[in-house]
Amino acid sequence: LEEEQSRLEMRLAEFTAGFQTEQLNVQACRGTLEERQVRLRAIQGEITGAAQELDGVMRRQAEKRSRLNVLEQLDTQHEGFSQGALAALRQSSDVLGSIADRLRVPTEHVTAVEAMLGHHLQVVLTAQPEAATRILGDLQANRKGRASIASLTLVTAGADAAGVMDPGEPPVRGAVAALGVVESDPEIRPLLEAWLGRAWIVADLAEATIGHAASGGRADFVTAAGDLLTRTGVYTGGAAGASGKTASSILGRKNQIAELQGELAGIQEAVEEAGRKKGALQAEQTALQASLEQARTELRQHEVAVATRQGEFNALQNSRRSLQLKFEGTVRDLEQLTAQEADGVEKRNRLAESLASSEVTEREAVERVADCTAAVEEYRTGRDAATSTLGDAKVALATEEQLMASHGRQRIPLEQRLRELGQLIDRLTGELGSFDGRRGQFQAEIEESRSQVERLRHERSTVADQVAIKLEEKAALDADIQTREERLRDHRGRLTQIQTRRGQIDVELAQKTMSVESLREKITEKYQLRMEDIGPEVLRVVVPEDGGIPKIEVLEVGKGGEGEVEVTDWGLVGTQVQALQKRLDEIGPVNLVAIDEYEETEGRHNFLNSQCDDLIKAKAELVDVIGRINDETKTLFIDTFEKIRANFQAMFTEMFAGGKADLRLVEGEDVLEAGIEIVARPPGKQLQGISLLSGGEQTMTAVALLFSIYQVKPSPFCVLDELDAPLDESNIIRFVRVLHRFLEQSQFVVITHNKRTIGMADVLYGVTMQEQGISRLVSVRFSRDEKPDPGVRVAGIAESVSQRSPHAEQEVVMAK
Repeated sequence: LEEEQSRLEMRLAEFTAGFQTEQLNVQACRGTLEERQVRLRAIQGEITGAAQELDGVMRRQAEKRSRLNVLEQLDTQHEGFSQGALAALRQSSDVLGSIADRLRVPTEHVTAVEAMLGHHLQVVLTAQPEAATRILGDLQANRKGRASIASLTLVTAGADAAGVMDPGEPPVRGAVAALGVVESDPEIRPLLEAWLGRAWIVADLAEATIGHAASGGRADFVTAAGDLLTRTGVYTGGAAGASGKTASSILGRKNQIAELQGELAGIQEAVEEAGRKKGALQAEQTALQASLEQARTELRQHEVAVATRQGEFNALQNSRRSLQLKFEGTVRDLEQLTAQEADGVEKRNRLAESLASSEVTEREAVERVADCTAAVEEYRTGRDAATSTLGDAKVALATEEQLMASHGRQRIPLEQRLRELGQLIDRLTGELGSFDGRRGQFQAEIEESRSQVERLRHERSTVADQVAIKLEEKAALDADIQTREERLRDHRGRLTQIQTRRGQIDVELAQKTMSVESLREKITEKYQLRMEDIGPEVLRVVVPEDGGIPKIEVLEVGKGGEGEVEVTDWGLVGTQVQALQKRLDEIGPVNLVAIDEYEETEGRHNFLNSQCDDLIKAKAELVDVIGRINDETKTLFIDTFEKIRANFQAMFTEMFAGGKADLRLVEGEDVLEAGIEIVARPPGKQLQGISLLSGGEQTMTAVALLFSIYQVKPSPFCVLDELDAPLDESNIIRFVRVLHRFLEQSQFVVITHNKRTIGMADVLYGVTMQEQGISRLVSVRFSRDEKPDPGVRVAGIAESVSQRSPHAEQEVVMAK
């Protein structure tokens, strides 16, 4: 052991020196790693900025392109032209365009030139006079509007006869000849000379007035704002649009299209520049990430070396201590095992005796349980038979009592119903006489309406033929426009896809180029080799027969064993590389910062414990608050439920003139989560759930429950949508009587078809459709000087309506 200790101390000194060297290498690698991480974060920020800049430029480009598309579409559709000019321009076989299509005016003079030319901008150009005559005839025949058409043949002949006009000297200082600022095609120059030959552009109307006096009334003057003074002394001006550069300006629109096309070209260059900048930053980011990964690999290698040396040193110390303690530990283990064996034998004997006594006791208990079970079953059978007999007797008694009570109560309602039917027969007899007189009047109106229908039917057929012709023309034009728009969208989509694909390929090429360069640099730095100096070689993997570590042999190309030509089996080489890499990964690095991580984790653990205690306290407080809220809620709910239940029992008896009803909470559940069961027994029926009642009985039960809730907490407004639809006449009377009781507390909006319900209303609203597709609101307001009894009020309202106005009955029908 002393000799082994001396050897261990010598090796310990060597390990200490190597450990210090490795620590210095680790510190150097960490410094390099931090520098590259700082640079990588900076590049990521620059890439984010470049991406935001590129997005901004792309948004501007999209906005400009969208605006350009709108302006081009407006220019193509000749927005701002009259209906006749548009119809003439569609004669593509004879029309050469318009005057506005052949003009080019600087932006600062657009407003002035447009004010001077006015409707002349919409003049349509043709080659021959016959074409102009044909187009005007078509416009006249089809009523497409009026248009001005110029024949270039007549224009040229007139220009040759008149000669070139000389505008002369400016009548005022600073005046600009209107003809000089306009560029045009030669064939329409004579027209512009005729329209603008004596026109001058001045600053304002004051200078125009001076120029008019100086020229002797032989020239026209226009300001930059579009105000006009003609040679006849007529001023024209007023409020204008937004500086003349709006989409409604024909010439301004053309200048805007040219400006937007130039801006789009500049924006496209900015997009390309931003893309190149972003690509360069991404390439630099890729290179930095590769170098950062290499630095991390080197750092892990140094850490592994340090951990390996420390592990070897600890292993030597542990082996020395283990030799000293091994014998002592073995002796102690033998003594303990001997003592445990004796205890185990004794304990096994005791357990065997206890098991035998337990089995005897269990058999006796099973026999007693069987005897008790048989006795309980006999008692339970006798109790069930007695209970069944008692229930049948109670049901039979309750049925007989209900039948006797219902027969006595039904007599009074039937007598009242007979009286009401007699009154209804008398009233309907009176109404029948008035209907006979109105029928004759309606027949006369029907005959007159039939004659009007025949006349309108003839006019409709004529208009339908004209509409069909117009629809055919419109369908043809729509189809042509749709075809052209689809081709344009296809071209734009293909162009966008090609541009996107080109950008992706450029980025992929840059990334792969940087990856290749990074791999070359990594090989050079790691292995001190240049890829250009490496010649072709063949690698052969030799696996030992004993299954040891395979060896790699390097052969020259074409010189394998026994003169055979060999090639490298890269799959086998890759398998061996993966196996070696897996062994390295399984070794793993030693965590040198375990103490710091433990302290950090312990602090986090303490903090979480304190947070957990706070949460437990908060939970207890919340549970206490929830309990108090539940107790108070249960108390309020039970009080309100009992009030509604009592009101419902009384209201049900009133609505049905007898019977019983009740509200029950579903048993076996929490009060706040329990369901509510409605049990109703109309007169003459058994006590049953509401789902077994008829439609009218269910409605009356629901009305009783609704008004029972209203008695507890009335609402200021209530809307009833055809609530009385399934009710018969007698139930309607009860419903109206109950509804009238609540008018002092609430306002009711009732949608109904029943006359009695309509009769109790203060205001009636009806919607009628006298003409197809046109709705009209009709209202009737009733005024009552006294408050009659509710039962009388329902029966007398219809009479007051017919006495108040001859049209009141019609309005009531509309309200229905």
